[in-house]
Amino acid sequence: MPSPKPPSESSIESVKIAKIRMDGGTQPRSKLYEDVVADYAEDMKQGATFPPVVIYYDGKDYWLADGFHRVRAKEANGEKEISAEVFPGELRDAVLHSVGANAAHGLRRTNADKRRAVNRLVRDREWKKWSDREISRRCGVSHKFVGSVRAELSGTSLQIDDEESDIDSNTRMAMRGGTVYEIDTTGIRKNAQEKEKKPRRKRTKKKSATPEITETQSRKVKQGDLWKLGKSHYLFCGEPSSKKFQTLLPSEIGVFLVFLESRDQWPPVIPENALNALSFYTSHGEDFHLETLRAITENCLSGTTDANDPVVMINLIDPSLFILIEELECPCYCAETDPKRCSDALIAWSVTNQPFRKL
Repeated sequence: MPSPKPPSESSIESVKIAKIRMDGGTQPRSKLYEDVVADYAEDMKQGATFPPVVIYYDGKDYWLADGFHRVRAKEANGEKEISAEVFPGELRDAVLHSVGANAAHGLRRTNADKRRAVNRLVRDREWKKWSDREISRRCGVSHKFVGSVRAELSGTSLQIDDEESDIDSNTRMAMRGGTVYEIDTTGIRKNAQEKEKKPRRKRTKKKSATPEITETQSRKVKQGDLWKLGKSHYLFCGEPSSKKFQTLLPSEIGVFLVFLESRDQWPPVIPENALNALSFYTSHGEDFHLETLRAITENCLSGTTDANDPVVMINLIDPSLFILIEELECPCYCAETDPKRCSDALIAWSVTNQPFRKL
């Protein structure tokens, strides 16, 4: 197993591009962006200085771990060499480095990029034993995101634990204080399965869904109010057709979410500038399991949006959806006609310790 921490000894070298291998599954992004390559190439021609790419050298091959766009830009300019920070290590060391590349610098990762990084580890016979928190640390994502991806894979034909695997599916690897150890998740899984067997509970009784709201906590919301949550979310208490709400909307909508409250509302009108849309209706009403709704919403947003893609939401069935959308790094514009639901959403948002104010 590669060491939990990347090798500390490295050197800055000029490496021939022809010797760099980019075919080992170390590409951390879902695709290369030709416009970015062109921009980098032009900047390089103008004399811009870029940081060295990251390479792992095993004594035979140079494995590229970070800097695919920079290498392609150099090639586009006809250059034969590139400055690189070279670490001693094997292909798997390069892969572990690559899944966390650009988490805090460089071209911002899309949700597809993050999913690709997590998939790379949870599908591996060895790395899938790491706990969700350890994988999230490696990939620079939330542990909830890792758990979601792991659950999706385990429920499809791409089974993580196949019949030929000699790895105990109830065992996870974790690291604390630099020490790697195994943890048994049997009890955790058993508890989760028992929870799934419980009958649906009404939202008013589901304390885990939203914070308990008291009279001293509640924020008075009335029809026509417009609230701003955090830096990029808007909650309008009123009809979505209102001019006050319509003037807020962006020129392009990443996902148009509509939570229908009756069959009479089906189908909704989808704006022409919406790239994707999800309309959801359930006959269970207030008895619907909100965790299921969140999973549906998260899967939709993760699979169709990039970071900063605007989300427009009609009807706020679950007051905590603003928090989910915030975690996915998308701005949200929501119209909800029920003042009580709007008030519940403000209380739910308060647990983030981010500001919210009436405009």
